[in-house]
Amino acid sequence: MQFHFILRKEVYVFTNTCPDGLLPLASFQEDEAMSYVIDQSLAEEKNIPFIFPCRCIQLKEETALTAVGITAKVSGTLADNSIPCNVIAAYHHDYFFVPEERGAEALMLLNSANFTS
Repeated sequence: MQFHFILRKEVYVFTNTCPDGLLPLASFQEDEAMSYVIDQSLAEEKNIPFIFPCRCIQLKEETALTAVGITAKVSGTLADNSIPCNVIAAYHHDYFFVPEERGAEALMLLNSANFTS
């Protein structure tokens, strides 16, 4: 199976603050504090401090949580092109967060790579 990637339209940010009623794209309990990924426009509207404005590239195909090597292939391709990447593997799909200004470039690189499962 050939992998295909899509670029989500939103710009996301990472933060340790998520007010009640705001639904984050992702959250993770770290030892230091909760980490959240939220829409940048909401963070700015609510005056939430944040870092790393980024675009989210989603692996379109469903991936098994036991799949081997997908993260390495994707992050390796991005690293070869000096594009930082933060990864979240969720239940159905994998998500790759790259700097906002490099989102379109990263998408093109990933969709032109010959990734197969």
